[in-house]
Amino acid sequence: MFNRIKNRVLTVVAPDQPALPAGPGHQAYGGGGTAGSRTGSANRDYDAAGGGGGGGKRLPKKFQYARPPFLQLLTYDELKASADHNVRPIIVPRDISLLPWSTGYAECVNSGKSKWNEDQAAFHRQVLSHPSRQYHDLPYTYFGIYDGHAGYGAALAAANQFHYILHEKLVDVIDLLMPRVEGDGGGLALHATLPHPSLFHKQVSKDELIVGALEAAFADMDAVLAEDRDKYRNAGGCTALVALFILGKLFVANAGDSRGVLCKRVRRRKLLPVYHRAERNGTGEKEEEEEEEEKKEEKGEGGEDEYEVVAEPCSFDHTPDTERSRLLTVGKHNPALLGGEYIAMEYAKKPTTKDLGARILYRQGAMKGWTYKTLTATDLKIPLITGVGKRSRLLGTIGVTRGFGDHDLKALGSNLPIKPFLSAHPDVVCFDLAQVRSEPADENSDGEYGILVMATDGLWDVSESQQVANTVFGTLKRFPAERHRYTMVAQELVARSRGRANESGHWRLSDSRAAATVDDISVIVIPVHQYYQEYRAWTQTVAARNRVRSAAAKEVAAVPEAAVAREQPGAPGADLSSESSESEPPEEAQEAENNLNTINVPPAAGKPSAPLGLADALPAK
Repeated sequence: MFNRIKNRVLTVVAPDQPALPAGPGHQAYGGGGTAGSRTGSANRDYDAAGGGGGGGKRLPKKFQYARPPFLQLLTYDELKASADHNVRPIIVPRDISLLPWSTGYAECVNSGKSKWNEDQAAFHRQVLSHPSRQYHDLPYTYFGIYDGHAGYGAALAAANQFHYILHEKLVDVIDLLMPRVEGDGGGLALHATLPHPSLFHKQVSKDELIVGALEAAFADMDAVLAEDRDKYRNAGGCTALVALFILGKLFVANAGDSRGVLCKRVRRRKLLPVYHRAERNGTGEKEEEEEEEEKKEEKGEGGEDEYEVVAEPCSFDHTPDTERSRLLTVGKHNPALLGGEYIAMEYAKKPTTKDLGARILYRQGAMKGWTYKTLTATDLKIPLITGVGKRSRLLGTIGVTRGFGDHDLKALGSNLPIKPFLSAHPDVVCFDLAQVRSEPADENSDGEYGILVMATDGLWDVSESQQVANTVFGTLKRFPAERHRYTMVAQELVARSRGRANESGHWRLSDSRAAATVDDISVIVIPVHQYYQEYRAWTQTVAARNRVRSAAAKEVAAVPEAAVAREQPGAPGADLSSESSESEPPEEAQEAENNLNTINVPPAAGKPSAPLGLADALPAK
């Protein structure tokens, strides 16, 4: 009895919204409840949060509930076991080869807030290929993590559809992202800005094209959920955190309170004291000691004290507290959205009826500072934003302000729509991996390029970014040669934030008596350096192909005029020379036809080991 009451209370105070109660139209696992359904009606309710839209009509499901495909949980019994709220098992992939670069993943279900794990994760490796074969194939890899609330429908739809939308957006700009294959007109070098700025009124960089593709994909995914709400049961909404590896760069796009952190282990910079530097020219012994220390640093023998672990943020949480300025501005300019029940102001002190007629500090809209006003009865309405930090709420209802879905969400106790205040627009951060200074001798590639940790708020509610970074490299140090080391990192992060259940059934952190997270937890751990190695091999292959094409073009251009004259004796010499320079190399059509995914082609022997940028890989104008 107590546990049921506890779960009810946790459902109310948890940051995410609870699953919608099961209605009479909800069916069991398999969705049918009819004789033709795969599992029949004997199973328990499988879609407690499956409503939404359709005006109460019985709507079909667009996607059957499942965990990420790379976990290979294929039966209902396996899904049910993974959602055991008493044990909260930590689920990891059975076969890590299904994920690229030995990427790690782990998850566990909530402690009873909702029946099923409402988080979802996805990854896809794709190649952008232009139909005309005028461009090199461009490989990229995408990871996504989605935290659902008020049901799993929106997160499940995003995990199954977002990569298609993103691919379409990237295909739209493929001819601007990559130069043409070398041919008659010569190749186009890949620069930071587009090769033909005269066609535009403004300079447009390739980074901006990729950022624009991500932003447009987020908007379209939200639009798809809006269109589907009257056709399918896609209940609730979800946050979205996406990582895109393309052209030797890492793009992280976030809408919501999931978080991405690039964990790095970098060498400390030692500054000698002034007196030490002054003594440097004194004795040869001092100089020898310092030279030995410098040699140790170069060889990576300085010990663990020579390095420090840092957590570089890749995203920023979107909550009512962090987005006060935007939300108050929306409310100020659209008072009809407040329904006469709320007020788009923030007060330095909570006003009461005793304060009527007195002066009170307030701010509204985009104000960063405070000013005075005389308190009136209108100011006693409910503030648009209540609470602070993770406990802040918009219209007293929702604790996250960006993401997908929530098109039918209403404010608690009223019929006011919340969607006008929400946004699907992501913040996008870009990391240029070619700028990383790597020292191969110290074997610290993971530290220099970083380990990208993507996780839902179940991890971040009880863990700081720096704590996570320390755990990442602490675990990697314990298992330096283990093939599953990144999976073990993800498992360790989930285990620490989940904690242990005490005798009363409360989950507590293992290293303290503090409460552990009661939310779903999903963690992806990506070794960034392994992607960059793959990218270097691709650039070398592209460079080798272009060198072959350039050599073929030169051979054709060097055909003696006399030989051409023998083939066409009636034509003037000037015309023959013109025709020979305009003829296509015989290998051109075959090379374009065989332009395959270059990731799997090893670099040619004898090529330099230094990384090649695309500007080096492709011929100059």
